[in-house]
Amino acid sequence: MNRVKLSAMKRLLLVTCLSLSPALATFSTSALAVPMPEKPEATAADLTPVVTSPSQIWESVIALPDGRLVLEAPRWLGNPGPQLSIATAGGAPVPYPDAGWNAAEGDPARRFVALTSMTRAADGTLWLVDSGVPDREAKPEAPAKLIQIDPSTGLVKRSFPVSADALRDGSILAGIAVHGQTAYVADSGVPGILVIDLESGVARRFLDHVEGLTAKRPIETPNGTVKARDGRPLAIDATLIAISPDGQWLYVQSYCGPLYRIATRLFDDPDSTNTALQESATLWYKTHALGGLTVGPDGTLYWSDVTTGSINSYTPGRIPHHLITDPRLKWPGGLSLSTAPSGSTLFVPAAQLDQAARFQNGQATVQWPVTVYSFHVPEDATSDVLRK
Repeated sequence: MNRVKLSAMKRLLLVTCLSLSPALATFSTSALAVPMPEKPEATAADLTPVVTSPSQIWESVIALPDGRLVLEAPRWLGNPGPQLSIATAGGAPVPYPDAGWNAAEGDPARRFVALTSMTRAADGTLWLVDSGVPDREAKPEAPAKLIQIDPSTGLVKRSFPVSADALRDGSILAGIAVHGQTAYVADSGVPGILVIDLESGVARRFLDHVEGLTAKRPIETPNGTVKARDGRPLAIDATLIAISPDGQWLYVQSYCGPLYRIATRLFDDPDSTNTALQESATLWYKTHALGGLTVGPDGTLYWSDVTTGSINSYTPGRIPHHLITDPRLKWPGGLSLSTAPSGSTLFVPAAQLDQAARFQNGQATVQWPVTVYSFHVPEDATSDVLRK
């Protein structure tokens, strides 16, 4: 074997081993298969209504440090009124950042066409994904774009289109995670990950159609299998995404699960091969269908389980905690963590997404109002001690 081929092989083996060794070195075989405990750690008293809507399906929420809540009501669910609003606890939501950005008509570059995800970056600003696709079964109405909002001023700081060459025919951009000046965006229409430099706007595409991003089963809820308008079971590719506080690990899954972990360093390694990238997508936990995924400052993952109406956590040491199951959590959606010296609080909308008109033969069966709940996180939810 010549020296060039040998060197290339060594690089491939090194990258592959690096992508796998942290998990193998840190966790025993038994830790990889710890099941979710059956008994929840919290009770119904820990789940408190915060804000309600008599007409909108709020799919996602972000809690700001000043106590306000940013609420996303996607157009693809048939929602009336603003796609993005803001409210104080118990207060009436108002369009955010203003009515113009929430207008139904006008320049698509200066309004929300089809919001699909939002996240709060470390600098406090909000980043939103506008897929430009208000109907998953129809063609896009506008180019996909990213929008940055500064909550301290309530103004849009930036808005720019996603490079067309990073998209595919049928792309529908969904979840977003941000670390530093890099955004990681999941494509739920054609499974893949976009890595976007937020300074230059340059977007690169990775992991097309890999197993960890591709839906293998339909979405299940306590009401049964969710079906599309044509009656077929609904399966949606890569949608949920989050990043570790140190930026080293990307967590991603299709709507139905399971959850995978990817080493972010491979996206920027010039010696990384497509094979190494695919092999780096490691099965992290056998989750159900999830409505939301977020990560705490200590690296603990929190997710809202659509299939069981639950909120769970998963520590950096790979210990699962069943935090709460409650009948009020009907399709718990995108959740947000607020930390304080007195403890941590999760905010989660009971979205009832499967009761939207598009999934109910054109007639919504939502039990109004849709409610956002606050949930006091038990102190041991970040513990790496296994509790039965």
